[in-house]
Amino acid sequence: MKMVKVGLVGLGTVGGGFYDISKKRKEFQITKILNRSERKYVTHYVPDEMIASDLHDLIERVDIVVEAVGGIDFPNKVISQALISGKDVVTANKALIADKGDELLKLSEKMGRKLLFGASVGGGMPALLNLQYHSLGKVTRVYGILNATSNFVLSKMSQGMDMSRAVKIAQEEGYAEQDPSDDISGMDATRKLAIICAYITGKLPNLKGIFVNQLQINQEQISYVESMEMVVKPIAYMKIKSNGIELWVGPAALSKNSKMAKTNGTENCLIIEGESGINSLTGVGAGRNPTAFSVMADVISIAKGNATLPYFKKDETLNILEPAFKEIKGVKIIDT
Repeated sequence: MKMVKVGLVGLGTVGGGFYDISKKRKEFQITKILNRSERKYVTHYVPDEMIASDLHDLIERVDIVVEAVGGIDFPNKVISQALISGKDVVTANKALIADKGDELLKLSEKMGRKLLFGASVGGGMPALLNLQYHSLGKVTRVYGILNATSNFVLSKMSQGMDMSRAVKIAQEEGYAEQDPSDDISGMDATRKLAIICAYITGKLPNLKGIFVNQLQINQEQISYVESMEMVVKPIAYMKIKSNGIELWVGPAALSKNSKMAKTNGTENCLIIEGESGINSLTGVGAGRNPTAFSVMADVISIAKGNATLPYFKKDETLNILEPAFKEIKGVKIIDT
């Protein structure tokens, strides 16, 4: 049996984690690595013969390319060139998929290659793999905690800590980036919600059309919500209606007895409602290993020949609706 050769672009949190956990796998072998900083090669003990001279050198010598750089422009170049060169691709890049996923999937279909991104949304659950199953039937509503950093911060605030201190601890413990603006602004969860919407409906919404409330909440609001037997959680929300799709992201109040209310720290939780019933998914949502293992699962599925290619297209005319939530002390209430 031919050993599947994998090329890894990026040795950061995800890429470095993927490299470290993949060294003894029998389904594939990482044979070429490309990283901007040479220091990372030393940190991860990468042999000289595995270091690619440039992107072209890496792509031409492998069967599967794993993009683990982050951002949009360079990763888009990496993935596009890999697909055009007849290589399968795996990425965890939610920013790129939420922005250009339709174009890249169209290219992968044209080239007859696979493009998998199961690690881009709740890889520790894993969310997209489960959504693929549930979306075989009619899905009516999907909502959940998709940003572990925000959940960690709100969990700390519910214990009386102020937000700035909670964010700092999240950074110190490796759950938040040095610049946590994507988490606090809701952009990270918005990108994931867009991908979920595309997975279920086949239509990728314009990110600018999704209604977003930033994580701006104080102790007075949290205390009042808790006095009403509820808790505040960072929620990404989608509901399919006859006249459009409700898409919303922000801090919301839920019953303290709900499953999601008990999802604390860096855990993620997703509720899927539809023909298959009401189903819940939970898993670790932060840290390098959950994402790295999800990337590895996609690589193995391609290596074994059982990968299923998702399909969706950008729909600029998608009618995005703002949910008519009730409020308590300025905080939206989610009916669970």
